[in-house]
Amino acid sequence: MTDIAFTPQPEPPTPAAAKVQAAKTTRSAQLRKLLVRRNGVMIAQIQTAFEWQPHTARAAISGLRKRGEIIERSETAKGSVYRIVPAEAAT
Repeated sequence: MTDIAFTPQPEPPTPAAAKVQAAKTTRSAQLRKLLVRRNGVMIAQIQTAFEWQPHTARAAISGLRKRGEIIERSETAKGSVYRIVPAEAAT
């Protein structure tokens, strides 16, 4: 007869903890994280990060604007750079 070692399984996360973790990993939250960087983000970087087409990346930015985020666009030699402007800086 062989001895089988029992390794306890970790307990599943509570529903509240699962919701918090899910909220942190949404595409919108990931996009917001890119947009709050000091240098902002270019459409090409968003495309690479999410494997999106350019029109999808721009639509996602537009969706954040519709939810109340203030997003500025500036032109550089390499292309447009998008970043979220903090609310206190926008006024």
